[in-house]
Amino acid sequence: MRWSRIITSFTMHLRMLARQKAVLLLLITTPALFLVIVQFTASRNNIFFQLNITESTAVTRAKSVELSSVFVSMAVIGFLSSFVALSLVQQFKNANRRLVICGYRPAELVFSSITVLLLVILLLSVIVGSCILFFFKPLHFWLMVTGMFLTGAVYGGYGLLVGNLVQSDLEGTLMIILLANIDAGWLQNPLFFPGARNKLLIQLLPAHNSSQVAITAAFSNAPFGHAIVLGLAYSICFFVAAVYVAYRR
Repeated sequence: MRWSRIITSFTMHLRMLARQKAVLLLLITTPALFLVIVQFTASRNNIFFQLNITESTAVTRAKSVELSSVFVSMAVIGFLSSFVALSLVQQFKNANRRLVICGYRPAELVFSSITVLLLVILLLSVIVGSCILFFFKPLHFWLMVTGMFLTGAVYGGYGLLVGNLVQSDLEGTLMIILLANIDAGWLQNPLFFPGARNKLLIQLLPAHNSSQVAITAAFSNAPFGHAIVLGLAYSICFFVAAVYVAYRR
């Protein structure tokens, strides 16, 4: 791989993404809208919930509206990251094909797409985490942002994989909605887990460890180092699979 080609491809993908003003606006306004809705609808009573990554059965207390804010933020970041990744693959595929004809290697194009995606996820996580500060102060802000970033990285890798596996935008969208809605948007809810009949299934889903990092950092001092490692492993597996499929095609 040549770094000059990677930088050129990175700049091209970033410019093409920046031209989509409506998409950039939605990336900012969608999480803010969800947070505002949570503030208007969620209860402000204290609730008790169990952290799902600790070995003990310790119970943590938090306001329902604060817990809902963190959970909804993670779910939204997972959704948006998946759709941005899908867009980077499917909407820019014609431009990527022209670059391949000009001598670029598929690995160089995929690497630049991953770099752009991770940059978008990082900015999105920092912005959403900063919005949460308007409503309450998490115990460990940057660790909470790290958990949000990991959630975005996991589903960003999944979006890249889906984009390279299917040709149709509709098929890719449905595949993203199916897993992201069930996993990040439902089963990872910390209030759902304690009473779940099959907890192992929930723990094996992609967003479990990364979401627990954010929740634990926001409301507890419990250790969660292994959850960061497992979240990174999930995201790396998705990215490696996406690179392999893209290279084969």
